[in-house]
Amino acid sequence: MTSKASKLQPANDQQGRHRVPVQLIYASDSLEPAAGQSDRHVLGEIRFESTPTTLHREDINYPLVCVPIQQLWEPLVKEYWLSPTPVEYRQQADIRFSNNDQVLFGYTHFTLPTNGVSLEKQIRRRYDAMLALLQSQGYAHLMRVWNYLPRIGDEIEGMECYRRFCRARHDAFETFYEELIPNLPATSVLGTTGTDLQIVFLAGRSSLYHYENPRQVSAYHYPLKYGPKSPLFARATLVRWNREDTLFISGTASIVGYESQHRGDARAQAEEILRNIEALIAHVAKSIRMTTPGLGGIRQLRVYLRNSGDLGTVRQIVEGCLGASAQVVYLQAGICRRDLLVEMEALLGLEKPA
Repeated sequence: MTSKASKLQPANDQQGRHRVPVQLIYASDSLEPAAGQSDRHVLGEIRFESTPTTLHREDINYPLVCVPIQQLWEPLVKEYWLSPTPVEYRQQADIRFSNNDQVLFGYTHFTLPTNGVSLEKQIRRRYDAMLALLQSQGYAHLMRVWNYLPRIGDEIEGMECYRRFCRARHDAFETFYEELIPNLPATSVLGTTGTDLQIVFLAGRSSLYHYENPRQVSAYHYPLKYGPKSPLFARATLVRWNREDTLFISGTASIVGYESQHRGDARAQAEEILRNIEALIAHVAKSIRMTTPGLGGIRQLRVYLRNSGDLGTVRQIVEGCLGASAQVVYLQAGICRRDLLVEMEALLGLEKPA
C-alpha cells in the first residue's frame, strides 16, 4: 500500500526558493539530508506510535515527541519540523526546546493526576512555565499548540477531563495576556491512550494574525453548557514571512455555529469539516487580498478518527477533495465531544505574487 504521505517532499525546493523559517515534512524513514538540501536543520520531531516505549529520547539533542496515538494508514511516517538555518537546542526546567533566529519549537509533559484539583494545577503550572519561557527568550507570539490529553472524555471528580483542561488553560492565558483574544493561537486537543499530558508548541518573534471561521461561533464565546471556562484558541493563525505565508488551521470538527452536526455519521461529519476548512481558507485569503487556493492549497492534513473502522469512508471523502500534492496522515484519537467522530487540522503555504 502507498499513501500520499509516502510521496512527501520538503516544502523548500533545491534552489531555496521558499526558505521560510519553519517547514513541516513527513518521512517514512529517519531524515537524511538529500542532494541540495544540506541546509535542513531539525527543530523537532513528532512520532505517532500506539505503544511508544518512551515519551522522549534523551540521546537526541532536538525535542523528540512520541505520542501514544495509532497511525491508521501505511507507510507509517514521522513528522519533522525543519529550519533552513542552524538551530540551538536547550532545556529549561521541564521544557525541552529548540530555536533558530525566528521560530521556537518546544515540548513538555507530565503524568496526568487522578485528582481534579491537582490536574488543573499541573496544567496551569505548565502553561505558566511555557508562556514565561517564550517571553524570556523573545519568542512571545504563539503560532500553534498541540495538546495530547489522556482520558479526554472521562469524568474526573464530576467534571470531564477536557473541561478541566480548558479551565486551567483559560486561567493561564487570562493571567498572562493583557489582551486575551488577539493572542490566542491555533490549537488542537486530542485524546491519547497514554498517561501523560503532552504539550507541543511553536512560537515566533513577529506578530501573528489570528482568524475565526465565519461558519462557526468562536470557541471563546461558547455557551456555559460546554464548560465553566470556554476553550481559548483561534480557528487559524497566519504567519507572514518575506516570500510566503504559513497558515495553521486548528483542529476542526463537524460544528456549525457552536453545535455538533451529523451525530453518528462519519461521512457527513468529514464533509462538514471540509466545508468548514474551505470557508476558513477563503476568509483568510480575502482578508489578505489573495485568491483563495481552496482545499487544493492544503499541504499537510492530519485526520483524527475516533473509530478506526471509519477510515475507508473518511479517506475516500478527504482524498476526493484535496489536491494531488496534499500530504495526509490518518490517526486514531479521542475527540473533545462524545458526539464527534472526526477531527482535522491543516497547514497551508500561501505563496506571495512574484
